[in-house]
Amino acid sequence: MKRIGKKTAEWIEEKKKLIKIYQEKGITRCENCGSKYGLSFHHRPRRSSQKAEHTFEKTRLLCWECHPFFEDNDWADERLFAKPRGYHPKDKIMREKKEKKSKKPDWARPHKCKSCKKIVSMLLCPYCGKVST
Repeated sequence: MKRIGKKTAEWIEEKKKLIKIYQEKGITRCENCGSKYGLSFHHRPRRSSQKAEHTFEKTRLLCWECHPFFEDNDWADERLFAKPRGYHPKDKIMREKKEKKSKKPDWARPHKCKSCKKIVSMLLCPYCGKVST
């Protein structure tokens, strides 16, 4: 059987204290999306670093979907620690959305015709017969 290291034993004790603090403050959901499943503590700096502190100020409660996102994106991590504590739907930090690039030219995608203002997806408007772009 493996022995628990010094840092792990310290974290196990501090985690119990943190859970009580978060419950007292009423933070029982993910601080980004509001989920209540798969919660864990996100540290700044990371728990594996020598500078890690297991305090209420240096941790945030995140779900299993949000946690890796904040681990990998420093800009999002900074915004998370800058916003007020707890879950606020207006302050939700969105994940980067990659725009899907269409292979179709602009005139082939649905757009308003310049002349008749109807939605078309062709170069020549089928309603007025004029060029739609």
